[in-house]
Amino acid sequence: MIKVIDNIINKEEQENIKNFLFNDTQWSMISDVSHKDNKHQRRPGFKKVFHQLHPSIDLLLKETAKKVKKTNETLLEARTFLQLPLNKEYIGTGVDTPHLDRTTPHTVFLYYVTDSDGDTVIYDYKSKDENDIPYFEDVKELKRVKPKQGRVVVFDGLHWHTAEQPTKDIRCIINFNICK
Repeated sequence: MIKVIDNIINKEEQENIKNFLFNDTQWSMISDVSHKDNKHQRRPGFKKVFHQLHPSIDLLLKETAKKVKKTNETLLEARTFLQLPLNKEYIGTGVDTPHLDRTTPHTVFLYYVTDSDGDTVIYDYKSKDENDIPYFEDVKELKRVKPKQGRVVVFDGLHWHTAEQPTKDIRCIINFNICK
């Protein structure tokens, strides 16, 4: 099940999150947004792991959980990523490296902080255990989601997924991994 929900929270809360992330958050630079020590490509960006949720982000989490009927599950991690448009010669071609956030069963709530041109791509391949890594010529695109402020996409975290590198706009997301 892949569920896309627009305006999961009202516009005022959307703006609160955007203002918090862009004005009051300390980011850490990472060498690649999809895979640590990636040898295939370099897609640098910025990351922040939340140890405590801002009130508007907590509301976002609760509203999403309520909408998809996952209110009793445990939050495993919450983090945010920010990608800037990069020169194509620097990043190479194609999508970011497909990945799993975790190798144990979980659900992903992926919230878009801003409108952007860096789509999220969810593949049909679903891992059965931590050693189940597909050959990428064997995976097919299952769903493509365009980043739109206020939109959240919910999917089984064992589906391999990735993002496209933005070429025009800042791509900023909040990623929640929820115990299944």
